Amino acid sequence: MMRRYFNLALCSMALAPYAQARAKPGPMFWLATRRTSRVFLVSIADAKAGDETWFTPAIRQAFHESSELWLEVAPAEASAGRDPATKAKEDIEYQKLSHEPPGRTFFDELEPRARQRALTYMTELAIKKETLEPLRPWAAYYAINAAYWSRIKLPYEPVNVDQVLWKLATDAGKSLGYEMPTGVAFAQFMSDMPEKAQSQYIEFLLNFCDDRKKGLGGDVFDWEVGSPRASMRSLDRMRKELPDLYQSMQVQRNIWWAHKIDELLNTNATCYIAMGHMHVLGPDGIPAQLQRLRIVGPSELHMNPTYPR
Repeated sequence: MMRRYFNLALCSMALAPYAQARAKPGPMFWLATRRTSRVFLVSIADAKAGDETWFTPAIRQAFHESSELWLEVAPAEASAGRDPATKAKEDIEYQKLSHEPPGRTFFDELEPRARQRALTYMTELAIKKETLEPLRPWAAYYAINAAYWSRIKLPYEPVNVDQVLWKLATDAGKSLGYEMPTGVAFAQFMSDMPEKAQSQYIEFLLNFCDDRKKGLGGDVFDWEVGSPRASMRSLDRMRKELPDLYQSMQVQRNIWWAHKIDELLNTNATCYIAMGHMHVLGPDGIPAQLQRLRIVGPSELHMNPTYPR
């Protein structure tokens, strides 16, 4: 991939409105430029209902100036209005991708350590063995996760920021794009992960549960002020202890997004990408991939472009 450079003086001029807009730190935020094209990359996670402090003036301005919104996975609302025949076909395919073939069970795909840890948590969470047995590990992950959170009463109502942005973009008539545009596309990606990555996905979840027991969960809203400490700890552990999952969930997907940004930078448009916090972090995060693949040069990628320089 050829490296493209952009005039530094012009780039500084483009950043000027954003430098004036932010008064305090917010989520981690990048701007990639190429000629007249701009791509904003904003890290997101869950927020509290009624609290939009994450939507800082600068990030809000970038959103309003964009003509396209890109998300990882299309929300359920995006599929509203599908014809019944298509929906029925997709539901059948989703079920197929989320379940083991005849003669094989969830436990057959797990490494011994993951199997024992899963059984321990199943007992603790009162999950019946027959509930998980027919599921692929990626689907069992969500069943275990649901059982875990059903026992915890949160002092706030969580909100999916990607759904908030999707609604705003839809109301504003913006174009929408997704890495995984349907539930079946999501299930296909998850189902295609290698067996070791499937097993490690379960361990990743159980590591999270263990951390919460030990009081190591960290501030779940630290992403709103650009703090990556808790996420970096989790990401580093994934890279070192769960390498197959890290390759599938982080490296592979982050490279896909880097190439997508390359495409968007050739559209002469302003695009806005809202990305899960962990995908922008570390040596294999999307910003790192943009540099490694020489998609943007040093003068074309700006972290936290709204901070005074």
